[in-house]
Amino acid sequence: MISPRFSPDIDRPLLISTLLLTLIGIAFVFSATSMPSSVTEHGLYLKQVIYLVLAILAGALIAAVPYRVYEGKTSYLLYAIGLGLLVLTLFIGHVGLGAQRWLGWGPIKIQPSELAKVATVILLASLLADRKKDWTQIRNLVWPVLIAMIPFLLVLKQPDLGTSIAFVAILFTMLYWAGLPILYLFFMITPIANVALSFFTPGWLVFLGLLAVILYRSRIRLLPLLLVVGINLFVGIATPQIWNHLQPYQKQRITTFLDPGADAYGAGYQIIQSKIAIGSGQFFGKGFLHGSQKALAFLPEQHTDFIYSVVGEETGFVGAGIVAALYLLLILRGIRVANRARNKFGGLLAIGMTSIFLYHVLVNIWMTVGLAPVTGLPLPLLSYGGSSLVASFLQVGLIQNVAMRWREY
Repeated sequence: MISPRFSPDIDRPLLISTLLLTLIGIAFVFSATSMPSSVTEHGLYLKQVIYLVLAILAGALIAAVPYRVYEGKTSYLLYAIGLGLLVLTLFIGHVGLGAQRWLGWGPIKIQPSELAKVATVILLASLLADRKKDWTQIRNLVWPVLIAMIPFLLVLKQPDLGTSIAFVAILFTMLYWAGLPILYLFFMITPIANVALSFFTPGWLVFLGLLAVILYRSRIRLLPLLLVVGINLFVGIATPQIWNHLQPYQKQRITTFLDPGADAYGAGYQIIQSKIAIGSGQFFGKGFLHGSQKALAFLPEQHTDFIYSVVGEETGFVGAGIVAALYLLLILRGIRVANRARNKFGGLLAIGMTSIFLYHVLVNIWMTVGLAPVTGLPLPLLSYGGSSLVASFLQVGLIQNVAMRWREY
């Protein structure tokens, strides 16, 4: 069952980009924690090296077991374990930075939401691989949506809005890969636009009118039509109520994203300092270990959420561009593996794991340059953190698993 041989079909560009990004990450964790003001964080890069060893072992192990083993009953077991850890986190999890996201035993801490994303992809891939199902039928969509929504709600409860939305991104990507028409995906995404317009009643009414016209011209069945309209009506009415129940810091993140300068020394501080750091790096950067924003500790969470800002400041446009290009290579290779897979489960598995990388990379980089609100999402492979690094290598391991066995199934 376990075949640890070095397959000639291993995706070398994927492997190389993964290792390069991880080594760059360790270097910049060292840089981001090297200032005298961060004396308590000076050894974090060594911990990241230990996490890397564990991550490589985990990735190699999950790649060595033929991916069809994870299909069926095994996928439900992994998903149940993931949900169990998320539920446990809500009761006995460690609280930090205003959220209850970690489980810990002595010096060991894990973030179950990182592992739950991997387990959710595996179960969705197993479910959506059924070629007999017509995914335009609403009754067939209930289970995939439910599988993604349960961990979404559990993670949102922590609260961790950025990570919870990752489950939605995974669901949409995998439904598209499974064959759901783009029009249906558009209808599923419309509630998001509805949220943005629900505070402006005239705009909301115009949006609903346009949606009704599109629905009519698309000639979809009556039940899907009523469902889309009903969901959008519900979202439009419920959004102001949900806004009133958000935590103050969550409201601040959204309003700060829209206007960072309104509270430059408060909620807008992180975005403004991040943009200053990246901009000051100009084309070639200030040099490794010589970032002034970093050295003066103006940049919050610079070894985790804002590590890309340190890269931009110290290596400039060139270094930040190289890192972005390595991520692009990783994502494109993941898509290639998914396209090449002869087995539908394998293709869905590869694209689901790739979608996690795509979501995290886009949101984190956009956040550092002010194009997205501050979400607290780590940058995969670069940011400091054991759970994120191990989960990233599990994702790469599963993509490589499909790549190595594309001829076998």
